[in-house]
Amino acid sequence: MTGGVPSGPAVDEHLELCAHCSELFDDRALLGRRLAAVVPAAPPGVREQLVLTETLLARERGVRAFLRSRSTRVRWASSLVLPIMLLVCELLRKRVPQREWDAPRIFIALLLLALLGLVAHCALQPLPLARRAARLSMLFALLAWSLPCVLWLATVLWLATEAGGSAHDSSDVAFALRALSCFGYGSLLSLPSFALVWAFDRGPRVPYRVWALSAGLVALLSSLILALHCPSSERAHLIAGHFSIGLAWFVVVSIASLVRSRGSPR
Repeated sequence: MTGGVPSGPAVDEHLELCAHCSELFDDRALLGRRLAAVVPAAPPGVREQLVLTETLLARERGVRAFLRSRSTRVRWASSLVLPIMLLVCELLRKRVPQREWDAPRIFIALLLLALLGLVAHCALQPLPLARRAARLSMLFALLAWSLPCVLWLATVLWLATEAGGSAHDSSDVAFALRALSCFGYGSLLSLPSFALVWAFDRGPRVPYRVWALSAGLVALLSSLILALHCPSSERAHLIAGHFSIGLAWFVVVSIASLVRSRGSPR
């Protein structure tokens, strides 16, 4: 496009590997010269932007640069390895008796597991350009925050109705400690998965859409982990110690994103 033909060892090395560029350079770069003659020259601003982009790519080094450069399918599958390992470990510990896992609970667990993969996929997809796609991503995030609470609570209410209900027979301090223990346990085990989604994201700054979906992923994963870890079916405990995790993480990432957006230069 500038009227010259690039040359040198780096160009020769590239031409040995790239069939498309080899066609441009064949016969004294005849095809390349003809294409350059009909394509308007790039304005100066575009050239500077290309140089800046190449500089940013050249600086990509380290573990995160390797992770985020993988294909979308590989990043999605890799993001699910850790959650599945955590769930298998909890299942092998047998904290919750198998007799308590009836058909409704198994169905809900499988549904949440499928939604876990869907939310992770939406978080690691390229940034949606259409508004409809962006709204769909936020809808998945909303489902991830609310669905564990709705499904598990509905099952508990149904079981409590069949059993005639259960009374709250513990002190407020003991109740708070048990709820806080489950909240901390679920959040702590879900934190590495949250960080993994951040590491896999390709943007220079992780957008709010990804943070929201990651908070939804924490809500799903923590609900599944605690369902295998905590045998309690007390409604107040499930609400305070289990289902509040997703809402709390959503509030935290929303506040953090708001503070970051206000503090960033415009």
